[in-house]
Amino acid sequence: MKKHYYLLSILSISILFLGCSSKQVDYEVKDLKTYKQDGKDYISNLPYFDKAIQEELNKQFDERYFKPWHKDKFEASLEDVTWQFKYKNDKMYGDNNRLIKKQWFNEQIDNSNFERYNTFLRKAITVKNTNLRVFPTNSKIFYNPEIPGEGYPFDYNQNSGIKINSPILISHFSKDRAWVYVLSSFAKGWIKVDDIAFVDDKIINFFENQNYYIAIKDNFPIYKKGVFLEYIKLGTLFPVKNNKAITVGRYANNHGYIRVVEIPNIYIAKKPIDFNSKNVSNIINELLSEPYGWGEALNHRDCSALTKDYFAPFGINLKRNSYGQTLDYRYYDLSKFTNEKKKEFILENGIPFLTLAYMKGHIMIYIGQKNNEPLFFHNVWGVKTKDFFGNDGRKIVGKAVITTLNMGKELNNFDEKKSLASRVLGIVNVTQEK
Repeated sequence: MKKHYYLLSILSISILFLGCSSKQVDYEVKDLKTYKQDGKDYISNLPYFDKAIQEELNKQFDERYFKPWHKDKFEASLEDVTWQFKYKNDKMYGDNNRLIKKQWFNEQIDNSNFERYNTFLRKAITVKNTNLRVFPTNSKIFYNPEIPGEGYPFDYNQNSGIKINSPILISHFSKDRAWVYVLSSFAKGWIKVDDIAFVDDKIINFFENQNYYIAIKDNFPIYKKGVFLEYIKLGTLFPVKNNKAITVGRYANNHGYIRVVEIPNIYIAKKPIDFNSKNVSNIINELLSEPYGWGEALNHRDCSALTKDYFAPFGINLKRNSYGQTLDYRYYDLSKFTNEKKKEFILENGIPFLTLAYMKGHIMIYIGQKNNEPLFFHNVWGVKTKDFFGNDGRKIVGKAVITTLNMGKELNNFDEKKSLASRVLGIVNVTQEK
């Protein structure tokens, strides 16, 4: 009888625990209260950034940005550009959280029209903020939404966002001719036909005028003769001629034309901007608290989109994903270090505001230290947790924040083995060559 009573008590406690854990609690992780969420509070850590190095990095920025217009064809093999076909063999879920049938994938593969890969080869440009999709459709695909870290917002059909004024090279059209498969300066994918315009040598020469300005404010509108055109994201590049910012409009036949817009000087600045206290803190504060957007879904940023856009005004052109951002500059491997040794190494070797901290699937900007604790600016989905029964979970943060490597440590179900400190694999100093 006592044994049955004991088992019943354990079951009751477990049910109570589960019930409490499922409640939505409006709680910010402690770091967000301990450390002021304001770039100005950390700017005393600002290092010297050699102007000659900055100018060289800025030159490389421009070369990479316009590279799609200087290619004759896609260099990737057919196998490399059809890797996404594997999803039809996985259990994938749609917008309604129901399994997607293989027939749906077969239809997407057929519409992808890769029999025509590398045949159209037309230079073009984005005429609005848009998306690079994995398949030529707006439909979303998820892994099991009940697994922490899957489901919304992790749409595996979203490769990346892509800003207005981005040069691209078109491979071919989808069979329904509603989409084009393109190469940008940082990724490949499908873009809606309505979001691009073909460019000729005249437009290309007009754009490649070496007088580039860049957006230093986020989400401001631009107009043409009072007509709204687009909300501009920080990091958007504008060629400027005769003090007028240039974009490209689109005729009904997809041919482009030069379109001049007036943008107040407070919103854009000549690239690269000076690496000083005012500019660094302003850029950080423009990006702080932005909602997390996997692959820049809903025109928000994820971790690597934030780092890419943070560095862009300073003339540093990072690759698009977290791993790619470790490849171009000096990388220090910390994977064999203890958590404490990692902190010591970062404090000693990290360059505040110019160093990235990398872990599988995530990347952050080191911004210096307070009370001998290294601090990081990053856009993060959540803190990894583990419940009473050993099941993985998440405490959602879902925005751009300033934290330590121990973010969420105060949580009862904090997973120490998957803390930021435990997951850091290395750091990248973007002012140092490999």
